[in-house]
Amino acid sequence: MCGRYALTQEHHNIMLDDFGSSAPEFAVPSRYNIAPTAPVMVIRVKGSDQDQAMVSDDRAVEKEACLMRWGLVPGWAKELRADSPLFNARSETILHKPAFRSPFRRRKCLVPASGYYEWQKSSLGGKIPHYIQLKDRSAFVFAGIWEIWMGPAGEDWLETVTILTKKSTGYLSHIHSRSPVIIHPSDYDLWLRAQDPPDRDIFKKLNKDLDHDLMSHQVSSFVSNARNDGAVCIEPTSETVMTKKEKTNQFSLF
Repeated sequence: MCGRYALTQEHHNIMLDDFGSSAPEFAVPSRYNIAPTAPVMVIRVKGSDQDQAMVSDDRAVEKEACLMRWGLVPGWAKELRADSPLFNARSETILHKPAFRSPFRRRKCLVPASGYYEWQKSSLGGKIPHYIQLKDRSAFVFAGIWEIWMGPAGEDWLETVTILTKKSTGYLSHIHSRSPVIIHPSDYDLWLRAQDPPDRDIFKKLNKDLDHDLMSHQVSSFVSNARNDGAVCIEPTSETVMTKKEKTNQFSLF
């Protein structure tokens, strides 16, 4: 799964240049602990917010950057709920879930990142946070889908996004059984191009599984609190994981 990630301002600017997007009308400072319900930068097909997402195979996909809330809200939802945001969608079952079927056809997107976090279960009973990034420390993008939600009287217009996941491969599988789907640059247009009916085999057509190009290091439990931010979140650490009993004993000394 992918429940936290980072995007530095440097990588944000590089991504805009790579996609040929003009600077969006919002500031994007470096953020090292992006959590569900936060506003995040997304790259989508230009005009897809006006239902103009269909692009012929012989045309390049024109892209634009925008902000969306992380945690997909189905278009048919009657109200916004603060609990249990749909921040991940399993790629294997995306066509069978009512919340994801429609955006998978017409509203795919790319979510830029510098790296992401995963929590590995410890034999002591706790969880060890790891920061995962490409070996060359370059920016990359998650595969995402997005949706539009409007209030019952049309008074609200909210665009939300979820990140797709798959079964982990390579050494990442010892950290967690799931990992985000990362799109190789050669597959950007393939992923973004709307398909109606949807391409059921698109995940098999993706050029490269980038799990093998990733590396990880342990980071401090500081990142486990979504309110914490800053470059300290991604700094390597050898912090010891304590059991609940050890934590209780530690505080009982004071």
